[in-house]
Amino acid sequence: MQTVFPFVPIPEELYSIVGSPDPGTRMYRREGSQEESAIWFETITDIIGPSVSPGGVGMYCPVSRAAVYKRIKEGKLSIFLFHVTHRKTTLFGKNKILRDNPYGYVPASEARAWRLELEARAVRQGLISEEELEGAKPDWRGEFLEWRDRNERGGAPGEISALEAIRGIAAASRDKRKQNGDAKKRRLPKP
Repeated sequence: MQTVFPFVPIPEELYSIVGSPDPGTRMYRREGSQEESAIWFETITDIIGPSVSPGGVGMYCPVSRAAVYKRIKEGKLSIFLFHVTHRKTTLFGKNKILRDNPYGYVPASEARAWRLELEARAVRQGLISEEELEGAKPDWRGEFLEWRDRNERGGAPGEISALEAIRGIAAASRDKRKQNGDAKKRRLPKP
């Protein structure tokens, strides 16, 4: 059982690059120009590895965005923020609007570790068994996504074959003639 959460280690020497953490949290903030943000992101990626936005944590862990924000505020999840503070002129001579929200990245390794933590807690509480968690027969290829037979598919909404279209038009025409009372007047010749 895991007792210590595997945070990405950030030595104090790197605070000048990644930003200093807010007290009591693992929110590392840095500010600078738009041009600096690209260099900052490349450096962050080299230090922490793959990362996702706070909303992207849901790809690794079955939680809401609000749960991610709560965990970040409590200091239980790292996030690296870059606030764009300098106004920039575009190539066309206009002032670029500053971002209201900072760029924010959460290490993917911490998102994966959080998922393992949630799974272990669910097993301990008896909400799910290890077998159910792994599945009696693991579906590595995702076969459950495939159609069981052709008739189940039915095509995309609004998609019909040419034969079905002709049958539909003929039926509509026939119904219209019946309503008008002239169904006997116009019979199609038999082939």
